[in-house]
Amino acid sequence: MFQGLARYVPTMNDAMVRGAVYPRRSLILVAGVPGAGKSTLLRRLFGLHGDEERPVLTADGVRVIDSLQSRYQLGPLLARVPYPLWRWVVHVLHLAQVAAALRGGPVVVHECGTRRPIRVLLALLCLLRRYEVHVLMIDATPQEARSGQNARGRRVTERSHRAHSRRWRRLRAATRNGPAAFAPGARSLLALDRRRARELAWIRFGPCTNTRGPLPTAMESPPTQFELVMSDTQ
Repeated sequence: MFQGLARYVPTMNDAMVRGAVYPRRSLILVAGVPGAGKSTLLRRLFGLHGDEERPVLTADGVRVIDSLQSRYQLGPLLARVPYPLWRWVVHVLHLAQVAAALRGGPVVVHECGTRRPIRVLLALLCLLRRYEVHVLMIDATPQEARSGQNARGRRVTERSHRAHSRRWRRLRAATRNGPAAFAPGARSLLALDRRRARELAWIRFGPCTNTRGPLPTAMESPPTQFELVMSDTQ
């Protein structure tokens, strides 16, 4: 349950969003409907190639987990089986990869976010491992998401697309009440439309001594840095 009020929750209307700094013991959920641009953002900011079969550990110690990694890992074993029949196995492996990655260093995860049980489970994992949950929402319209699916060459069914879009609208409206409306205990939420997501220049991690105030500013950060402010918790 959300405790306290958010002093400031960034929204897609915020201008000058260039980058964000988070505590190192953080799980960043990069959320959005299929085709919103989550994988594209991870490739651009963390140097992924898009064909990895395992979570990627960057030179800065950030573990980056895209659900495509689980799909590619299982592909050689299950390629003869229609994907809809083993999609659930991909989801299970993806969650297992996230749980295994919570070792103290920062973790960035591709997650559509439209399934509440998954959001709650991830929040529970973070609670058990003493991680902070932070959310970065890529807020794409249904038309933009369809365009993104076409561009990547992987389309979800029309029924699934409508369901994701409907749940996303409800979730987006709920998060106006604070980050914890997305996931229990979430400390911050940054929502960007697709254009501003493309302008996001960096995500960095550093120590955070004051967990109730602004996240620390990196010395080498660009002058147009965005300083993310977390919600109060009791």
